[in-house]
Amino acid sequence: MIIRPVKPSDVEPLLDMLLASGQFNQDGLHHVQKTLTHYFSGQSADLWFSAEHLGLAGIAYCAPEVMTNDVWNLLMHWISPSHQRQGVGHLLINEIEKELTIKQARLLLVETSSYVDFSAARAFYT
Repeated sequence: MIIRPVKPSDVEPLLDMLLASGQFNQDGLHHVQKTLTHYFSGQSADLWFSAEHLGLAGIAYCAPEVMTNDVWNLLMHWISPSHQRQGVGHLLINEIEKELTIKQARLLLVETSSYVDFSAARAFYT
């Protein structure tokens, strides 16, 4: 398993993975693509990491929280169904934590939904 910054060749597999999940509509996918375009421009402080194992296994994205100092928000943490419950999520979170430690962040916000579909995500973070 390789954890690394997202690269442009990850965009299409990422969008395909999100679309297949049924959790993102076209507007949501457009927003993800727009955010990645900004990230690749070099004008963004955001962090995007991918997990790769025979293709895209997962993704983690966090950004500085608006109007705060050294506070970050984990906005996306997505693992492909074929790689869930294999430690990929932990590897991505570890990479985010390592990078935020270097940046001397003081807080990482993590939010999940109360929908039944997100029960595994809530269990992951507790």
